[in-house]
Amino acid sequence: MGPVALMYRVVAAALLCASLVHSASPQSARPQSARPQLATPPPRAVPGLPATTIEAVVRSLDPSAADGHDRPLLHAIIRFYTGRRFTPAWTDARGLTVAGAGLTQALATANDEGLDARAYDVQTPDPRDTAALARADVRLSFLALRFAEDLAVGLAVPGAIHRDHAFVRPRLHGDSLLRALRNAADANRALLAAAPATPGYVRLREALHQLRAIEQRGGWDTLPAGPTLRLGMSGARVAQLHQLLRQRGDLEGAHREDSTATFDSALAVAVARFQERHGLTVDTLAGRATAAALNVPVRDRIEQVRLGMERTRWLPAVTGNRWITVNLADYMAFVFDDGQPVFATRVVIGDRNHKTPMFVDTLTTIVLNPAWNVPPSIAAKEILPRLRREPDYLERNHMIRVGGDIQQVPGPWNALGQIAFLFPNRFNVYMHDTPAKALFALPDRAHSHGCIRVQRPHELATLLLEADGGTRARLDSVIATGRRTAVLLKTPVPVRITYATAFADRDGTLQFRPDVYGRDALLARALVLEHQRPLPAPLR
Repeated sequence: MGPVALMYRVVAAALLCASLVHSASPQSARPQSARPQLATPPPRAVPGLPATTIEAVVRSLDPSAADGHDRPLLHAIIRFYTGRRFTPAWTDARGLTVAGAGLTQALATANDEGLDARAYDVQTPDPRDTAALARADVRLSFLALRFAEDLAVGLAVPGAIHRDHAFVRPRLHGDSLLRALRNAADANRALLAAAPATPGYVRLREALHQLRAIEQRGGWDTLPAGPTLRLGMSGARVAQLHQLLRQRGDLEGAHREDSTATFDSALAVAVARFQERHGLTVDTLAGRATAAALNVPVRDRIEQVRLGMERTRWLPAVTGNRWITVNLADYMAFVFDDGQPVFATRVVIGDRNHKTPMFVDTLTTIVLNPAWNVPPSIAAKEILPRLRREPDYLERNHMIRVGGDIQQVPGPWNALGQIAFLFPNRFNVYMHDTPAKALFALPDRAHSHGCIRVQRPHELATLLLEADGGTRARLDSVIATGRRTAVLLKTPVPVRITYATAFADRDGTLQFRPDVYGRDALLARALVLEHQRPLPAPLR
C-alpha cells in the first residue's frame, strides 16, 4: 500500500465503525412523508440552532489565512457543512449530541497517544447561546480533523525538520472523514481508529502507559557515582544496583533491605539484559556508560517513546508480503515476511558528518562484484588531495579514471565489497558489503559516508534471491568470476530507512538507543511548536 492508500486509512477505519450499525438519520424539523423517496434530502436544522447560525461561522473561515497543515482541513469543513445545508453535526438545542460527546471523549485521550490533549481542548458550549453553540459545532469538526491527521500521519512534516527526511505525507480527505464520523455507531471509537494499528506502534503506546505509571509513583532511583561494579563485589552501591534493575524490570525478585548485597550471577545477567536493551556493550560491568543509562530520568524515556510514536506515524504501509527495515539508531537491518522478522544483520551507517537519511524506496537490483563510482564530493575532499601527494594512489587502490570521474574496479578491495543492494533514490544511498569487517564489532557503528554497510550480505542476498531460484552456491559461483553482474529482482522489495531511539520487541520488551544523530531534540522542539498552532480566528 502506497501513500495514496495510506491517506484513506482514517476514513476507512471510521467507515468500518459506521458499518457496525445502520446509520442514524439526524432528527428533522418536520416528519418525513411515508411516500417512498428516490433520494434522502439533507437533514434540516434542529430547533434552537438555525442553519444560518452555522453558515455564518463557516462563511467566516478563511483557508487562505491558515498554515499548510490547516488549510486543507478548513476547505474540508466548508465542503462538509455546505453539503449538510449548514445543519449542525455534533450539537443540538441541548448542547453536545451523543456523537459530539464521543468525539470529545476521543480528543481527551490524546495524551495516551503521545500527543498533547491541551491542543484539542473542546469548550463546552452554553446551549442558550446559539452563536457559541454553532461555533462549538464547527470547532469540534476542526479539532476532530486535526486530531485524526496528527494521529494517523504525524504532527510534523519530516522534511521540515531535516532535509534528509523524505517520507511523503499523505493528505487527509477531511470531508469524507467527517461524514464517516457523523454516521459512526461510536464516534469515539471511530476517531481513535485513525491511530496506526501496527504492532510497533501498539507496543510503544503500551510502554508509554507503563512509564507514565512509574512517573506517577515517583520515577526511578539513581546510582551514585563510584567505581565500576562487577561480579563478586558487595556493599551499598551493589544493593542500589539491585533496586534500580528491579524497578526497570531487568531483575526479578522482591526488594530486600540489604546494604551488604552481593553482585552475584543473577545480577550480572540483569546488568547484561539492561545493557542489551539500551544499546550498550554487553559486558555485565556496571561502569560509567551503564550508570549513565541507569540515571536517565523516566521523563526523558517517556519523551523518547513519544518521539518513537511520532516517527512510526510517518511510515507508509508497505505493499507485498516482504519488506526490509533499517533502524539507523539501532544499527540493525531486518527482513520481514508477513509481518514477522526472518532475518537480521548489523549495519554500519553514516557518520555524524554524513548522516544516513530517512526515506522509503524499493530494492530492485542486487549487483555482484560491484564497481564503486566514487561520489564527486568524496573525490574532491579525500581522493584528489591524496593523489596530489601520492601519484600512485589510484593504482594502489585499484581505481581508474572514467571520463572525469573516478571508479574503483570490482574485487575484494572494493569499498562496496562483493555485493550491493540498489534502491534508486535522490540521496544516492544504498546497502552494500564492505571489506572493513571490524567495524561491525563496535557498539557505535556510525562510520560510513552515508551508505549502509551490511555485516551479512551473502545471507541477505541469498534470502532475497530464493524466490527467483537463487541459491548460495550459485551466488558464490558468480562472485568467483570477478565480473560485475546485476540481478534484477522479479519481485522488488520495499525498503524503509527509519530512525527510532525507542522501540519495543515482539515480546514487548522496551528498547532504548543513543540518539547518534541528535535528531530527538530537533523533533521534540518541532512537536511543541506544532501543538501550539492556534485555532482559526472564528473558532477560538
